[in-house]
Amino acid sequence: MRHYPSVDQVKADILSVFKNITEDENEQKMRTEAERHRRARQTIEDLQEKKRLEQELSNGWDLELH
Repeated sequence: MRHYPSVDQVKADILSVFKNITEDENEQKMRTEAERHRRARQTIEDLQEKKRLEQELSNGWDLELH
């Protein structure tokens, strides 16, 4: 004779699977958000560096070389 899990056990298993899926989705969202923030910070740093270099060049930085 086969043993079948109880209804309560099946419910517990379904909730466990749902919980794991939800946790995985939340982790993925956090990783995606962290990557988006990293790219934004990098873009800001790149723009600040570009602005700094443009300012250096406009101040006659390269005139000393000629």
